[in-house]
Amino acid sequence: MENEHSKSGEKALLDALKTILKPMVRLLIRQNITYTGLQGLLKQIYVKVADESFQLDNKRQTDSRISLLTGVHRADVKKIRNTPPEKLTAKEIKASLSAQIMSIWTGHREFLDKENKPKPLFKTSSEGNPSFEQLVLSVSKDKHPRSFLDDWLNQGIIELHKKNQKEMIVLSEKGYVPEADYEEKLFFAGKNIGTHLSVVVNNLENTNPAMFDRAVFYQNLTEDSVKELEKLAKSKMMDVLIEINQRASELQEKDNTLEDADHEMHVGAYFYSNNARENKNDPK
Repeated sequence: MENEHSKSGEKALLDALKTILKPMVRLLIRQNITYTGLQGLLKQIYVKVADESFQLDNKRQTDSRISLLTGVHRADVKKIRNTPPEKLTAKEIKASLSAQIMSIWTGHREFLDKENKPKPLFKTSSEGNPSFEQLVLSVSKDKHPRSFLDDWLNQGIIELHKKNQKEMIVLSEKGYVPEADYEEKLFFAGKNIGTHLSVVVNNLENTNPAMFDRAVFYQNLTEDSVKELEKLAKSKMMDVLIEINQRASELQEKDNTLEDADHEMHVGAYFYSNNARENKNDPK
């Protein structure tokens, strides 16, 4: 009976993997990354996960044990474990800094008005405070604020408004979801999807307490109804994310110097829709 239950669980997992991997494979094919091209990456990830997450208590992790766990040849395991980790690319660093800067502007009380909306910013601190220069330098002293200013203007994340003969920098409505370039989008996609999958895996492993993971699903809707729901979802979820961001900023400032401030959190929201009639023959 136990063996049958195990086989049933394995089949359910493989069925779920088909659903999870299909959109990813579609992206890979579109980017000319073949199955063969993906094998090397999978091999590295199997070794890394086994090395980090499947160690035995009070025993040194060995190449032989990792090979046994993963099915990767011991010589390949040794090579992968001895290879230095890759450094972040310039685009990944920029994307990370952009996210931190945006988080402070929309979450830190110094940059918020009485309604908790992001304040218009002076360009430089010599013109007045709070300034865009002050905002960028609060995150990184290595990047020139002007480079972020030009890039964000180009993406439409910010706008320039005249006030008292001075140009003020204003966060545009779409600035909350910046249309970053392709490599930056991939950086955030990796963090967001990877984190969501970590929540799913945590809950499948029956870890207590379970992490929050909820969704709403409805069929038999018209296109107009879906558009109405999408508008509602974007508005409500954006409000919630902004509120959480602002509170997280306050708590981080309070916790920063404490010895046990070694935890992190990640919360997200999404809205997906498709034409079920066009996709009804799409195998799961």
